Amino acid sequence: MTEKDQTGAPRPNPENILRKSGGSTRLWRWIDRRTGADELLHKSLDEPVPGGARFAYVFGSALLFLIVSQVVTGLCLALYYVPSPLSAHVTLAYIIKDVAGGAFLRSLHSYGSSAMIVVLVLHFLQTFLYGSYKGRRELLWLSGCVLSLLILGMAFTGYLLRWDLKAYFAGSVGTSLAGDVPLIGGWLLRLLRGGPTMGALTLSRFYVLHVFLLPATIFFFVAIHIFLFRKAGAAGPIVEDPMHPHLPAETFYPKQVIIDMLFVLLVMGVLGTLAHFVPEKLGPVADPSNSNYLPRPEWYYLPFFEWLKFWDGAKTVIGVIVIPGILIGLVFLLPFLDRNLERRPWKRPIPVGSVLIVLIGLIGLGLQSRLDDSRDPTTASQIAQQNLAEDQYFHAPFQPYSASSISGGTALVALSGAAAQGRTIFDSNRCSSCHGVGGVGGAVGPAITHISDKFPPDQLAALLKEPNAKMKAGGMVPLTLNTADMTALVSYVSSLGGTSAASATTPTAATPTAEGSPPSRPAQAKPSALSAPSKEPTATAESSASTGNNNPVTVPGGKIYQSDGCAACHGEEGTGTQRGPALVDVGKKLSAVQVTDLLHNPTAKMKAGGMPAVTGGDEEIISLVAYLRSLKSTGTAHEQTANANGVAPPIHTQGARPPATPATPASAPAGAPSQPQTGAVNSAAAAQPVNSSDQGGEAIYNAQGCAGCHGPGGIGTSSAPELSKFSKATTPAALTRLLEDPSNKMKAGGMAATNLPATEMSALVAYLQNLGTPATAPPATKLPPSAGSAANVPAPASNQSTRVASQPPLNPLESKGKVIFGTHGCGDCHGMDGVGGTAAAPALANTGKSFPPEQLTTMLQHPTVPMQKGGMPPLSLGGGELKALVAYVSSISVAKNTSRP
Repeated sequence: MTEKDQTGAPRPNPENILRKSGGSTRLWRWIDRRTGADELLHKSLDEPVPGGARFAYVFGSALLFLIVSQVVTGLCLALYYVPSPLSAHVTLAYIIKDVAGGAFLRSLHSYGSSAMIVVLVLHFLQTFLYGSYKGRRELLWLSGCVLSLLILGMAFTGYLLRWDLKAYFAGSVGTSLAGDVPLIGGWLLRLLRGGPTMGALTLSRFYVLHVFLLPATIFFFVAIHIFLFRKAGAAGPIVEDPMHPHLPAETFYPKQVIIDMLFVLLVMGVLGTLAHFVPEKLGPVADPSNSNYLPRPEWYYLPFFEWLKFWDGAKTVIGVIVIPGILIGLVFLLPFLDRNLERRPWKRPIPVGSVLIVLIGLIGLGLQSRLDDSRDPTTASQIAQQNLAEDQYFHAPFQPYSASSISGGTALVALSGAAAQGRTIFDSNRCSSCHGVGGVGGAVGPAITHISDKFPPDQLAALLKEPNAKMKAGGMVPLTLNTADMTALVSYVSSLGGTSAASATTPTAATPTAEGSPPSRPAQAKPSALSAPSKEPTATAESSASTGNNNPVTVPGGKIYQSDGCAACHGEEGTGTQRGPALVDVGKKLSAVQVTDLLHNPTAKMKAGGMPAVTGGDEEIISLVAYLRSLKSTGTAHEQTANANGVAPPIHTQGARPPATPATPASAPAGAPSQPQTGAVNSAAAAQPVNSSDQGGEAIYNAQGCAGCHGPGGIGTSSAPELSKFSKATTPAALTRLLEDPSNKMKAGGMAATNLPATEMSALVAYLQNLGTPATAPPATKLPPSAGSAANVPAPASNQSTRVASQPPLNPLESKGKVIFGTHGCGDCHGMDGVGGTAAAPALANTGKSFPPEQLTTMLQHPTVPMQKGGMPPLSLGGGELKALVAYVSSISVAKNTSRP
């Protein structure tokens, strides 16, 4: 009996055909009996197509072919590509510039991603306009919608793998949108990036998504989609009944197969022509510190990029999450909402009109984005420069990886393994206070980027344990770490790479400041890096120190004092510096129990000055206390802290350990260098003539760390009140009694008794009482919490013009940004509300005129190298919070000058 196919036509028997060809017949029969290939071939090619073959049906087959093409070209690229921030860009450059056919292959892969989006949209429109989702095809439609999202995800994850400027900043903007998701936004952002900022973990996660997870999921849903398509059958033309087809059908093979192949050849021909004559370019390597770069996504994400400009503040969630979520949900639910069997588009005005409106809107948004860029001269010029830089890099000869090929910003990327642990140790020991964030260099210490070119790990570890004379002269102290911590720290320092490596003549030698003054010491180290417990008895330590042997290398407590960075604030052998008071003769004032208690539980005044609680083993604390109590005055210790006017420096206040400068701002990174207090007092007060007793009192006020709580010039902070009115209304005798014996309320706030000689106490009291005079009157506004430096705000005078704030009213978004500005401690460096600035950072007035919101956003997320050296950390905020902060900063204007009678 003759076998027939699904259309009723007689099916030729392949065995009869192959039997005529001799040996090939037996081979095919052998394969068919073991695999069922003959039956599978018939099922694939004999699919009935109601109404016959049509060009409108080619998009599904073309999309499947493009997916396979992307997999093949992607696997070829993966043979060379290395997914790490130091290697990703250079390996891709090697593929493009040195590998035979590499540029063509990479361009084919890149253009293929765009072709997938185009064919996907055409396939969606054909299916929608033909009503092919009707008639028990709901699951088929849902699987297609899932595949569409997966393809968009493939395009997004693959774009970042280039790791050039364009990809980095576009990826940064794209991932930041995850932070706008209510409740789980922060978690999603960290999940995508592997941390708060873009880095090595971000790249590795996107690589895994692009190469493994998404392709596997796509093939899974492709199989489901094809299975459901064959189960439901082809829908046919728009006049066909989706439930009971009645039009004559013809098999998929040969006519539809030939049409599909011709279209695929056309697509591949276009892609091949573009890849050969217009190869996809590669820009310079990603540099997070580049604050001028204007990120723009690929064309298929450009409408959404433009859409984001219409939403800010709390409305961002609506524009980014709610509205797109509703549209995607409606697309998924289309077969359930449009259940009428009518398939002709003109008979379905509501769904067809809705889709056309969305499609026209997307095209309009994309064109509007291009138009906005071309209309703004500044933006157009910047984008033209970016394109020129990209073109120059693309046509430049290939250069293998070197220190000069990677910008200093790459040292700031996220790390893993031992290097990540080493970075934690680097930060906890405040190494960045001298050498800058990521070792890029600071005002005190040189850059240590790419130092592994000069020192192998063993030699670097030896230098960290025993610095050479030049390093010690620059303020470098020996590090006492266990073997594991030292190995991790060396691993991190060796991993730093940047353009300034040449400046690292020695790993930690300090350089003089711009003014030529001696370099200041690094900030106080955190207690986590305490050395191993000393096995020597305490008596030995104290006795050796008491005999004048205070060499920290030979005294156990001295080793802890040095390794924990105490000398950075209090000076070698506790002689004191501008940043911290002297500790000499502390044994005469405090018992061992009192010193131990203060180390474990610093007072509020000490904490305000930057003193952390010291934790460690009992033997370590005992050794450290013994060393501190053994420190003796040599007669010159106080002279080292005397001011320029020759006023004798004060004796260390009992129980107080704040340095002369306030604490590092909360918004600054752990290692941000502090600013010296000297010379940073109120500029107006400094300009007024004051007597020598006032100058002496001011020196005592600063050296005793009073500014750490009460602010420079007694202007007050959230930790302690303003002193001008209080001291003016208090008699000298009463003020002296309060300083020597604070009230219970003052003690609860962290105020310790001040023990000074009579002459120094009189000078301090006189200075405090003169704070209420026009010459030293503080500003009316108070500093924000934990002020990071003195505010350069002129004091009001009776016959002097003064700056009176005249800020315009804030809108809701700007008001929210002002709250974020305060809660993140931005005012600690930039002054109250960012208007006046401080010695640590400039004022932000008129910033909006110099930097457009887009560029300001980039600078906040990726601070420039000078900003990083000044202590500015990258901000990782949700899109709504970041927009609000940018809006507020842009709204800050210069206060007007008015005359006061």
